[in-house]
Amino acid sequence: MNQLEKNKAIRDAIKATRLKRKNQTCKVFRFKIDKSSLNKEQKESIKMFFVESKRVYNYILGSKLDPHSITYKNLKNISYLDKDKNIIPYSIQYIGSSVVDDIITVMKDSIKGLSSSKKNGNKVGGLRFKSECNSVRLRQYNVTHSIRGNNIKIQGIKKPIRVNGLKQLEKYNNIDYTVANLLYDGYDYFVSLTCFIDKENKNRNDNNIIGIDLGCESTITTSDGEKMKISIEESERLKGLQAHLATQKKRSNNWYKTVSKIRKEYNKINNKKEDIANKIVNKLSSNGTVIIQDDQINEWHENNHLSKTVQHSVIGRIKSKLQKKDNVVILDRWFPTTKHCFDCGSNINLTLSDRSFICPVCGAESDRDIHAAKNMIDFYKKIKSAGTVDLKPGRKIVYNTYKHLFEQEARSSLAAG
Repeated sequence: MNQLEKNKAIRDAIKATRLKRKNQTCKVFRFKIDKSSLNKEQKESIKMFFVESKRVYNYILGSKLDPHSITYKNLKNISYLDKDKNIIPYSIQYIGSSVVDDIITVMKDSIKGLSSSKKNGNKVGGLRFKSECNSVRLRQYNVTHSIRGNNIKIQGIKKPIRVNGLKQLEKYNNIDYTVANLLYDGYDYFVSLTCFIDKENKNRNDNNIIGIDLGCESTITTSDGEKMKISIEESERLKGLQAHLATQKKRSNNWYKTVSKIRKEYNKINNKKEDIANKIVNKLSSNGTVIIQDDQINEWHENNHLSKTVQHSVIGRIKSKLQKKDNVVILDRWFPTTKHCFDCGSNINLTLSDRSFICPVCGAESDRDIHAAKNMIDFYKKIKSAGTVDLKPGRKIVYNTYKHLFEQEARSSLAAG
């Protein structure tokens, strides 16, 4: 096969893959590596995957090599600085050529992103050296990684590695495995696996609709009147470890041990939040149609009064997970869900301290959060009855497109009053 035929075959394969992906959805599965089943050689190999990736990245940066003109062949023998700033020659032993090539690709993309940002008038700096590496990408299934029963085989590590959670893949008939990432959270090792699976044909059931209001006073408020306040604060052990770390000499052996313990505590808190968020999302999304509003939670962090509440809650996780569900409808932030009266259509202004909605026109009175959740359903039904609306998963309904419907309703209510 000559080069022209080879290029054509590549183009045809890419075209066929894109066509196939239209009927598939992307999912990322995360599996925890069973550390108790690792032998000494495997433990060293996994550890050195991250160490060598960091050293290659820093070597390219420190040697001022152009990522656009080098390949893995130029990086078999490198050097790094020890803690005393001495130059130590080093030969790559654990990570393969595909991992090194991927590090080069990441640097190219970073340079391209900085260049684009600079052209847009933003002030940018250069790439920075890494003090640690917590993620190594494995680009090609059946080459850099593959599933072997209850284990995952990773190129460069002898014998397959036992992981927990592979059984969750059994419910899918057709799976295309693609990129994987070897991850380290400061205490445990994980493998995240990106897959493409066939889309499920789910019809939205509008006979059962629920509105969900996200907030700080109550984390979750449903249109049925159910309220959930969820807060997972820092443990006393974590606070003690942080205070102890402040008294230790930075980068000493004991300092690193305390940092590792702090990471473990943060992981426990993160796992608790993830577990609660998954359970709540599963409960809420079991309804026919779920309506939420695209509240700007990031702005809540800027409010000193709300920042701590948001930090200890799981609002962001719940919102992010709900937005990925096929039966969730998203209203943009401009819908007046709080100040709109769904009985008469008039709008009133409320302050953050007002916890009840009282309409001066028709006298309707209700809890502020429940009122907002019910309004979401009301807006959705009126928009749907007015004509066709694009309700693809993750697609927001823009208020300005349907603003005239509610302004006309408000004018009619005032005229009638």
